[in-house]
Amino acid sequence: MRQFLLIKRNLSHVCKLKPYKDTKWLMPDGNPTGIYIYSCVAGDRVPVILKDPTIATWYSCGPTVYDSTHIGHASCYVKLDIIQRILKWFFNIKLVTAIGITDIDDKIIKKSQQLKTDYQTIAKQYEQEFWLDMANLNVDKPMIIARVSEHINSIEKFIKNLIDSNMAYVVEDSSVYFDTSKYPLYGKLQQVQENGEPSDEFKRNKMDFVLWKGQKPGQPCWKTSWGEGRPGWHIECSAMVSKLFGSQLDFHAGGIDLKFPHHENEEAQSCAFHNTNQWANYWIHVGHLNLKDIKMSKSIQNTISIPSLLEKYSADTFRMACLLSNYKHPMEYSDDMMKMAQDIVMKIKFFLKDSNVYVNKTMSDRATYNYKLLNELQMTEERNLEALKADFDTATCVNSLLNLISSANTTIKLNKNEYCPVSVTLIANYVVDMLTKFGLKLVDSSEENISSSVVDTLVDFRHLVRKNAIQGKNKELLTACDIVRDRMKCVKIQINDSDTPSWIYVK
Repeated sequence: MRQFLLIKRNLSHVCKLKPYKDTKWLMPDGNPTGIYIYSCVAGDRVPVILKDPTIATWYSCGPTVYDSTHIGHASCYVKLDIIQRILKWFFNIKLVTAIGITDIDDKIIKKSQQLKTDYQTIAKQYEQEFWLDMANLNVDKPMIIARVSEHINSIEKFIKNLIDSNMAYVVEDSSVYFDTSKYPLYGKLQQVQENGEPSDEFKRNKMDFVLWKGQKPGQPCWKTSWGEGRPGWHIECSAMVSKLFGSQLDFHAGGIDLKFPHHENEEAQSCAFHNTNQWANYWIHVGHLNLKDIKMSKSIQNTISIPSLLEKYSADTFRMACLLSNYKHPMEYSDDMMKMAQDIVMKIKFFLKDSNVYVNKTMSDRATYNYKLLNELQMTEERNLEALKADFDTATCVNSLLNLISSANTTIKLNKNEYCPVSVTLIANYVVDMLTKFGLKLVDSSEENISSSVVDTLVDFRHLVRKNAIQGKNKELLTACDIVRDRMKCVKIQINDSDTPSWIYVK
């Protein structure tokens, strides 16, 4: 216990936090995990402290299901999936995950009116499409899916509590507003700006925001003690999370565009409801995916659908691109960026195939231990764990893996007189373990449809012809081998020329 108190006493110094009196972030009571994460409230990295050292709660703001998901959404959910996997598989935290689905909203109602169909039909259609897209990107499905339409009673009780405690007020059209003048910590997540909502003439203060929207003709509505209407956007997440996880949440995640006003309003109304100064301990915000410095947005019709992405690149390639960028910062989507990620995935796949051939080749010499390689493996393992503790620095991990692979490739391809199957096998297993924990599959389903034995025969034959052509300096045969290699690329098979040739399926 004394040791824990000493650790906690020194955490602020380690994180370089602002003095306690000057920050609105409150250090939770509990058990330090050794992980540090950026806090927009503290403006710095802070220690991740959990009440139970092995259990954490996580809520993600999900989609408003009125249209198809695009790769801007995909980058957000893939990056959040990576962070969740890190917490679960590298730090052994039992993460209870939930996501909110907004299935009643102005945009859904507008779409239903345009298509002359029920709003629920619209919502169900696009939610199903969303889950299919997430599965194709290998994003784990949350344990709990909370749909707004299924939690109206909880939302009503939440709002009623705020009205009764004088933190919210009802106006003449039965809308309900949160009174920000009663909550002095408003602006905790981000410096506030004037917040314009529909029916602004009813507001007591410029920053007040709507909790419940009064009934409008021809729109879905529910009866409450103060009048008919439907939930406002911000109240939905607070009510559903409070029902699921109680008065405090460990991680709350979403895109950077949700930081204000959505997350700011969630924190304010939740703190008021639970009579606490901190509701979510750690806010995680993912940077935008941009196209040439322009935010991808449905409103300007510059989006790329997830099926369109996956026609051109694999889910592994897109996830590798996400791993190479910092989750907090904007990410620029381009063919150059995707091809760089694709090259890295290809390099890793070639290494895994080459290492398998190397370990199983016939050797007359006895195996030896390469202690230099084993030492580099150990240092890489330690370096990567520290990088993940430092706000989930996956880019450093990928770079370390590539350096380790280069060292192993030197032994496989250049050190002809040294046979080190143990060292190479351990490195290959570590690479696979790291990347599968990050969510890469490293095997494309399309690859299973290719007759491997036929491709193996062709690649081996080409290798023999090419080897003889090099020895005989036969330019015509070398040109023919190059033509075969290029034509194989057209059917998405990449051949790697080395002493022991290999091939992979590329998408």
